[in-house]
Amino acid sequence: MIRRWFAGSLALLIALSGAPELRAQVVSEAANAAVPRVNGTLGAALSSPALSPLTGPTALSLNAGLAPSLAAPALAPALAASAIPAAAKPVVPVQAAAAKAAAPVAAKASALSASPLPSAAAEEGLSEREVSALRKAWQTAHALVEKVPGAPDTLADAPIDAAPAREYTASPEDWRDEILHFILLDRFARAGKVRTHGDVKDGGSRHGGNLRGVIEQLDYLKGSGVTTLLLSPVTQNQPASYHGYASVHLLAIDPHLGTMADLKELVDKAHQRGLKVVLDWGINHAGPVFEYTEGSQWRGLEGQPKEIGEWTEMLKPDDLRDPKHFTRRGVIDNWNDKQQASHGDFPPNYRHFASDKKETGDALIHIAKWFIQETDIDGFRVDAVRHVAPGFVPRFSKEIKEYAASIGKKNFFLVGEDSTGVDGELVPQLTVNGMDSVFAYPAYRRETYALHGKAPTRVLEDSMHRTNQALGPLADRLLRFIDNHDVYRFLRLGEPVGQLMVALAYLMFSVGIPMTYYGTEQGFRQDTDRLDPEGPDHPADPRNREDQFADGQFKSESSKGDKFDANNPIYKFMKQLADVRIAYAALRRGAQWIRWSETNQAGVFAFSRIYKNEEVLVVMNFSHEARQEEMWVDAKVTPAGTPLHDALDKSYKTSAHTPVESGSKVTVSVPPLSVRVLVRDAK
Repeated sequence: MIRRWFAGSLALLIALSGAPELRAQVVSEAANAAVPRVNGTLGAALSSPALSPLTGPTALSLNAGLAPSLAAPALAPALAASAIPAAAKPVVPVQAAAAKAAAPVAAKASALSASPLPSAAAEEGLSEREVSALRKAWQTAHALVEKVPGAPDTLADAPIDAAPAREYTASPEDWRDEILHFILLDRFARAGKVRTHGDVKDGGSRHGGNLRGVIEQLDYLKGSGVTTLLLSPVTQNQPASYHGYASVHLLAIDPHLGTMADLKELVDKAHQRGLKVVLDWGINHAGPVFEYTEGSQWRGLEGQPKEIGEWTEMLKPDDLRDPKHFTRRGVIDNWNDKQQASHGDFPPNYRHFASDKKETGDALIHIAKWFIQETDIDGFRVDAVRHVAPGFVPRFSKEIKEYAASIGKKNFFLVGEDSTGVDGELVPQLTVNGMDSVFAYPAYRRETYALHGKAPTRVLEDSMHRTNQALGPLADRLLRFIDNHDVYRFLRLGEPVGQLMVALAYLMFSVGIPMTYYGTEQGFRQDTDRLDPEGPDHPADPRNREDQFADGQFKSESSKGDKFDANNPIYKFMKQLADVRIAYAALRRGAQWIRWSETNQAGVFAFSRIYKNEEVLVVMNFSHEARQEEMWVDAKVTPAGTPLHDALDKSYKTSAHTPVESGSKVTVSVPPLSVRVLVRDAK
């Protein structure tokens, strides 16, 4: 579609320039010259070494067959001149630039500016009719992201109904009862019309996963025991941005993922199965929608914001395509600098919203409300919440929750993605900023070695104490995980599957809200044996984002073949854990008390969850040897003589007894890499 528009526009320009005999050739050659974008710039190579994706798009490189048109009068020279940013134009005649553009390499690697209008220099000397024709052709040729039929272009086209004429699905009573499952849409499942972009064997390209694929796998998802689907971003991105975190049209569904009708159907059919749907949502930044006149280097907060040289995408809604809606301070180069972290663009060129301005905030809130109204979703994962302009998150939370409540969603879920490693920094997210939950990154970082059996289980006890000291009663609102799309998959090379199973039990039964990750239920592995955190030299992605669908080509030994296998032991065990969690409210809402940990080795870690006079004792063995330990339980809730059985293996039975020093204890035997969940026998 883009190539057809581009070719048609250049054909119009050539016709107006007095060279109609080239029209057929132009259509063919221009289509061949159009190449995909990468990080905001078209093409895999740059026409000018002086330019980069951070300093501005390169000049329009024309095929050799088009070179004669550049010497012609009227519009063709204007197009050639206009395509080069003013600050980067070489001091050479147009004909020389055309000759350079005819080089074979340049002919195959073109880059377009997508400024809303040609530059003033490009229009100089043209008649009114020629200017009008140039502008129209320019805008058509630069529609680098395809137009989505039916998607609103303005906020006025997406009204918020005062009294919606439909019934909305009620929110869960308590989100602690839920089990979230994160789905990276491009890699999970695909069905119907599949649209890829780039090499599907490459982890950085689009592989064709879509919303219809999720619809077809709803029964599979339900069968795994999860209760809430957390979908990666659905708004329109550039074709190369498979992950969805670089939106250029905030009111449109990315056509590579499907349509608004597909999303509505997905949510409706999920609700019919008792599943909730949460959307990954960005209020921090847009994609690479403009370039600066002076480059993207961080400027600081002193002085005037940077000037925008050109818009490299037609950002939608139109209401946001104004420099005032962006902080324009440049790209973050020091993440520890708080000013940069809350005002800077994400590298390489994801432009930061000035959401602290009322008008900008109004627009972002309107868009979020409209999506709730249109789709009946149940919550948002607020991406990069700690980087959002100061003061906006509390306002966003308040207004979104008030709106959702007004249509019957009285417990609309907001979970903040905050990757800090400091427990105390999570507190403001749950209080001042109004998040219902926040990612438990500090605990995740501390607990990795112990969960893999490479550190004493006392590490888990110490981690829980640190969490409780910092958050107190807020700790049960944390979103807990053992892997996700930004970190290594849990299973490393060579590790036994049992290591994952006992870690899943820890995740499901500990205080907080558990979140699993697509593919984990099928045993996907990271291609490393290291347990230290991921980083620039040891990245997690893209190998933590392999294709789950059977015919995917970005796979490894652990992900190859049909990975919607309902007979996979991990999948079945996860369902068993989920069923036990649902059956016993103490495992969802109870206070947590540590009962046992090892000080010098991997081994047993045990805790009780107590809720409304019910105690559930969870005993996990992280070692490769069977263990037996005697541990305290609550003498009032589980007095001596109380018969107990394992909710995961009803053949295992024990009972509480009175030790010499009084009170109540339980002796538990646990096989290697296994878990016991001891509950009272039914009366």
